[in-house]
This record gives sequence, C-alpha cells and structure tokens, in this order.
Amino acid sequence: MGNTSIQRDIQVIASLQRDLNLVTAFLLLSGQITIVGVFVIPGGFSVSLSGPIFGGSRLEGKCGNRVLNAFIDIIDVIIAILLIIDEIRLVSVVVGPGRFSVDVSGPIFGEEVNEPTLPLLRQNYNFFHQIVSNHFNIDPTLFRKLEKE
Repeated sequence: MGNTSIQRDIQVIASLQRDLNLVTAFLLLSGQITIVGVFVIPGGFSVSLSGPIFGGSRLEGKCGNRVLNAFIDIIDVIIAILLIIDEIRLVSVVVGPGRFSVDVSGPIFGEEVNEPTLPLLRQNYNFFHQIVSNHFNIDPTLFRKLEKE
C-alpha cells in the first residue's frame, strides 16, 4: 500500500465529505431539512438537522407563528452558508426509529475541523496480516499480491 495510494484515498474521502456538506446545505436552503436540536459537548456544540426527507418532521414555530418560522429559516440559511464556505462540516449521522438526522459542527462552534485521515489503515492491515499468518495456513505470497492492488 503506497503513500500515493493513501493520499489518493484521502483525497477521495475529502471530496466525498465536501459533496455531503454541499448536499446538506442544499437541503437546508430548499427547506427539506431544518435545525432540530443542539448537542452540547465539552468545549463546543454541534447542530442536529433533520426533516421530512430524513423521516422526521420539520421544526416550525408554535401555532404557525410566522416570526418564529422566519427565525428558524434564518438559522437554516446561516448554517447552509457556513457549510458552503467550509466553516462547519457534517460530523455524524444519528439513526433513530424511522428517521435520522445529520450533525454539523466546526471551529466556529468550538470543535476541531474533521480532516480525512487513514492513520490506522496500515496498522490494521499489518495486524490482520499477522493474525491470519499466525493462525491460518495461507501462502504469504497472497498478501504480497494484495499489497500491489
């Protein structure tokens, strides 16, 4: 597993993460998802987003209050802008019964930026190779062939 291969994989992950952020921003701006909660953690917080497209319900002001609905829409637009300018990023997906939500956070919310990494990939591969070699009778050239691919 060469260094260029790992760098290419990291670029693919970074591109996928960026695409997910842009899709999330689009869903916010189109009204398909909205802020539904805030998770407070030591030193920061993340914002939970969900809506009908994710099996949840859209957050609305009590009794259809237009001022509260406008305030929620403004928050959604601000979150979408922060996603587009890469100040916050999608950090997790929370799955519940019949619905799910996505959480976004970043330095502006007190959390570190999640950068794509594969630090454990080589370590896990070597561990797997050692376990299989120690406990199973497998031709070691098989692993060399797998490394080249």
